[in-house]
Amino acid sequence: MKWILVPTDFSEEARIAFDLAIEIAQKTGASIKLVHVFEYPVATAYTALDVGGPDPIDGEIAREMMANNKKQLDDVTAAARTSNVDIMKEIKIGNPFVNISGELKDEDVDLVVMGSKGASGLEEILIGSNTEKVIRHASCPVITVKRPVSLSNIQHIVFATDFKEYSQTFMEHIKNMQQMFDARLHFVRVNTLNNFEPDSFSKKRIRNWCKKTNLSNCTTRVYNDISEEDGIIHYAEEIDADMLALGTHRRSGLGRLFSGSLAEEVVNHARRPIWTYHIG
Repeated sequence: MKWILVPTDFSEEARIAFDLAIEIAQKTGASIKLVHVFEYPVATAYTALDVGGPDPIDGEIAREMMANNKKQLDDVTAAARTSNVDIMKEIKIGNPFVNISGELKDEDVDLVVMGSKGASGLEEILIGSNTEKVIRHASCPVITVKRPVSLSNIQHIVFATDFKEYSQTFMEHIKNMQQMFDARLHFVRVNTLNNFEPDSFSKKRIRNWCKKTNLSNCTTRVYNDISEEDGIIHYAEEIDADMLALGTHRRSGLGRLFSGSLAEEVVNHARRPIWTYHIG
């Protein structure tokens, strides 16, 4: 692992994500790129960049905002000086998701670690979050956190799966995740009324899947619940897991609006850290 990208908005959740990223970097030898993106009106941006604008007062406000953001970024990195981790910091102007996506394309990023406040109800439907968008589109694994967590305390990881075929690349990421945390994996298939499968069929398929993946230090389970989201969260609570892991799909438009995204739902509602990566 070479680079860990940590987007920050200077919130408590972002600080927690940065702390975890430092621990991961210390263990893997990776460097961290800490990025802050802030938005303000177009007219303000033009005057701040000295390319013309209708109101010079806006330009002064923009320069003050930039100076304040730089100071906060310096304060964040200053707190990590004793970590012996190489940290690069950058401030960008514009849409957070667009700029973070640009970082993922331009840089050889191996992992994203970011904070998530979560959402519910109307806010979740209409607004969503930049975290969810990154999860949906990132080409590397993404870890989202809401509460303080230490690398050494992540010993049990629940991985939600249908025990079907995965690409070799995906399985390599799963093995790398397990090695990074030195954790036991708990694979679970959630049985629901709309996606029911008899135990006799599931157990046979699970045995075959385990042989093919050649994974060690792991358990398998079929868990019955009302929904996949509830099943994943309830099973994690039952075994007191330290992290959840999910494969995701890129979805957008009406398909996502009507069917939703399991990973995004779990990210919104689970209190544990979540590792996600695209199945394909």
